[in-house]
Amino acid sequence: MHDDPASPPALEELGFQYQPVAPITPGVLGWHEALVRWHLPDGTIRGPLEVLPYWLGPHRQPAFTRFTVDRAASRLQGDAHARLSINLSPRQVTHPAALAALEALLPEVRGRLIVEITEQRDRRISQLRSSLEALSERCHIVLLDDIGVDELLGGNRMLEPVDGIKLDRSVLLALADRERRAAIATAVRTQAERYPIVVAEGIEHPAQVEWLAGMGVTHLQGFAIGHPAARLEAAAWRSDVGTADTGRRAAPRTVPPRYRRS
Repeated sequence: MHDDPASPPALEELGFQYQPVAPITPGVLGWHEALVRWHLPDGTIRGPLEVLPYWLGPHRQPAFTRFTVDRAASRLQGDAHARLSINLSPRQVTHPAALAALEALLPEVRGRLIVEITEQRDRRISQLRSSLEALSERCHIVLLDDIGVDELLGGNRMLEPVDGIKLDRSVLLALADRERRAAIATAVRTQAERYPIVVAEGIEHPAQVEWLAGMGVTHLQGFAIGHPAARLEAAAWRSDVGTADTGRRAAPRTVPPRYRRS
């Protein structure tokens, strides 16, 4: 462990904060996203922009992938009711280290692990599709993260097999634009018919809940839903959104994937 904040982060200095992804409809299970954080010796906590450029470098990426999977698995083993999502980039997913790390997990742990594919605008489409198929056999749910307005409107170019998408905050901003609202709302409804899981990120006001539910959005994430917390048990979502507390008393309901395992 080092004391120079300008030097690269060591793996042992990295950890997670947990942010709830709350279901809109009671009875549908939510989960928590594991957000990587850099914990400096002086107590300062730094975000992913100061971690990922270093640890996603070609020679360090496999170790970081294994760290991410193993740290999430350890947390899942410690809480039999938890469900966690982790972020993997296309380059991580297409590297053998990701599948090897997932393959090493107990089936009961893999059954509660969700993988969010970030920055999926990858030119190696055929290779990524093959990796997604293999990934979907080794974890609970696969989502495409960071779906913006361009990707939403060009939805036919999205990759499968996946179980759902996460709409970034640019979609909410576009929905607030009167001239664009109708087209964006139609696109959201189209994707909600296509995918069993549609998450809206960047929720900053509870009034957005009913509005988005009417478009077929299934889950919400944002400061109005629940802030990131250092402890999983402290990362509860609003009691008036979907199921109260952390959702652990919800009756499990399987979300039927439309593009993969039955």
